[in-house]
Amino acid sequence: MKWNYKIDLADKDIFAVIEGERGIVIPEELRALVKEGNGATPEKYRFMLGTSEKVLGAILSFNREETDTDTVFTALEAIEDRKLMPFAIDAFGNYICLDLGKCEVVFWDHETGDTFSTEKDVKMFMESLY
Repeated sequence: MKWNYKIDLADKDIFAVIEGERGIVIPEELRALVKEGNGATPEKYRFMLGTSEKVLGAILSFNREETDTDTVFTALEAIEDRKLMPFAIDAFGNYICLDLGKCEVVFWDHETGDTFSTEKDVKMFMESLY
């Protein structure tokens, strides 16, 4: 995957910090994705959600003090459901999350709070981008 505008992770322990604060476990495949593309936009960014085309605007930055891009911390404040781990944002303020209970990527609508399954795990979801 080619990434544009990648930001290096400032804190190598940030996953453990988030896990402790949220009482969750972040799967290794999601950690690897964030390490690879923190704050970045993938070269291929479109995906299908049923019959609708959506876009992945950027992987959220996992840097706590980040001010130049969207962060996971803002997303975690917006999403009350603790089983959802946001990791990306689209161009319209919706989040792409990992449903930790099902280990599948979901699209979270910021206007309604509804989620829509992609029926893919993180690896399959990223491979499906075009």
